[in-house]
Amino acid sequence: MKIKHIDYKQSQGWLQRAQQDALLGLIASCFKGIDAQHYFEKYFVVDDCFDRCLRLYVDQEQVIGYCLLVFSRQNSDVVIRASAGFYPQYRKGGNTFAFSFSKVLAYWLRHPWYTVFYADTMLSPAMYRAVAKRSAIVWPKPNSTLIEKQLFERFNADGDVSSLNNLRCLTNTGRTTNYSEQDIAQFKRSEKPEIKYFTQLNPNFEQGIALFVIIPFNLKQLILTLFKSFKSKLFSLAAN
Repeated sequence: MKIKHIDYKQSQGWLQRAQQDALLGLIASCFKGIDAQHYFEKYFVVDDCFDRCLRLYVDQEQVIGYCLLVFSRQNSDVVIRASAGFYPQYRKGGNTFAFSFSKVLAYWLRHPWYTVFYADTMLSPAMYRAVAKRSAIVWPKPNSTLIEKQLFERFNADGDVSSLNNLRCLTNTGRTTNYSEQDIAQFKRSEKPEIKYFTQLNPNFEQGIALFVIIPFNLKQLILTLFKSFKSKLFSLAAN
């Protein structure tokens, strides 16, 4: 299947009625326990940020997924939060990584005097794996530092503490994804390192508990992530 995408930016015009209606249907399908209109207003409309970027994924003129980035300032820091959803047959953790990473990186390169953090509440172990496999520095991680702990206390102040690492890295979202019982069981049995770590930190993800993930954007992140990508491609070529 050939998936196309269309990008929107709040500061350069925003969504028309057709896109809003498509998103409302998608949100209602992706998440349980929420009112789609309220969710849409909160994440796509409320004036609590200085910009938003949105990518809609389209298959044969039907919107089948989205990735939203919300840009806000907290003192001298810029925090970029994310929301994403896909119809089940189109779910693939890597769908949104390139878009999110490129947009956050582009903002940091244009504003290097800011400290920039990407923050996301992840209900999906697959989404966490997609990000953790590709980014060099992802928090939480084993053996977290005091600075990381302070960031979780600051950015996720109303969240819960994981018993595994004593970090405030869990968030009760009040919604759940529409994973089947078979999907959930497969995640909990998985030996893939990233998924296993996610389920250890957040064993109740199917009940609407999300893992709060922070990714810092700086020169160190850029260099190490590029090196990680290069090394992954070398291993892939060697395996073939």
